[in-house]
Amino acid sequence: MPDQSKFDAITRQWQLLKLLPGAGHSGQPKSALALKLALDAEGLKNVSKRTIERDLVQLSLLFPIECDETMTPHGWHWTKGCDLNLPGLDLSDALSLNLLEQFLRPLLPASILRTLEARFHLANSKLKALGNRGAAARWLDKVQVVAPMLNLLPPKIRPGILETVQEALFNDQQLDLDYRSVDQPVAKAMRVHPLGLVQRGPGAYLVATVFDYVEPRLLAVHRIHRARSIEETAKRPADFSLAAYIASGALEFGDGEAIKLRAQISPALAIHLAETPLSGDMQLDPHGDHVRLSASLRDSWALRWWILAQGEGFVVKHPVALKRDILAEHQAAVAAYIVKA
Repeated sequence: MPDQSKFDAITRQWQLLKLLPGAGHSGQPKSALALKLALDAEGLKNVSKRTIERDLVQLSLLFPIECDETMTPHGWHWTKGCDLNLPGLDLSDALSLNLLEQFLRPLLPASILRTLEARFHLANSKLKALGNRGAAARWLDKVQVVAPMLNLLPPKIRPGILETVQEALFNDQQLDLDYRSVDQPVAKAMRVHPLGLVQRGPGAYLVATVFDYVEPRLLAVHRIHRARSIEETAKRPADFSLAAYIASGALEFGDGEAIKLRAQISPALAIHLAETPLSGDMQLDPHGDHVRLSASLRDSWALRWWILAQGEGFVVKHPVALKRDILAEHQAAVAAYIVKA
């Protein structure tokens, strides 16, 4: 493996060749200064204009590139008829692919992943070799995605299940599944028509219709015991939209009934909600030592879990049914904590 200085020179010169017009970058011949600025943008900083000029002269001995001395300043370009499509990745490409691999891998079909694996490897190798030199290479140490609540470990998915589900969804094919519902002791066979795949926190969920029913269902991928794609086209409701399905509150696990929530909340929670509202029409009205809240929401288990997590800082006033349910949950929790004689 070349030492670091040689590696840096190879990386820089390879990038210069890709930046020259005729190698996939249209436009007028580029001056050494313009190329320096382009390298800076790619994270290859601290390269002098003089170094770039020397690189171009050396490269012209090996590649069909030439200098247009009629320009001021002089510009470099590929020789006419030598429009080369050079392989390799820009630093920005390597960075984007690395982030794609980290955060979107669960949502990419296996067939696409297989075509990307070599590029993922190339991107990781390039960023690793560059270390912490250059802003782009250091960016991965400066950004992270953190769950807003307790960071749970992802559920275990049986080998091959996710790939089979992705492929059937990608190819609009039906699936034969053995699926165990959360309230069932054993898995049951079902024929499903995949409609969408959603990553919710640590878990992946298949949105599908089952048998001949038209109402979409949520199937947790980690509860699928067996999956086999069928060479039959999946039936997709004409009016189905995955975005609209999510917006309906389906991924919050409830009946999705629209409610007008009114509550008494703590000033500390009000500060947080003022920055991240519960809904577009949420209103906060200071009232003595507390704040009155009103918001239009959909009733769901996710909403109820969130309210319970706020403890005494969130007291439901309306709807009455929701108030009773939350009160009953708190009373049951208190009872469980009391040590009986």
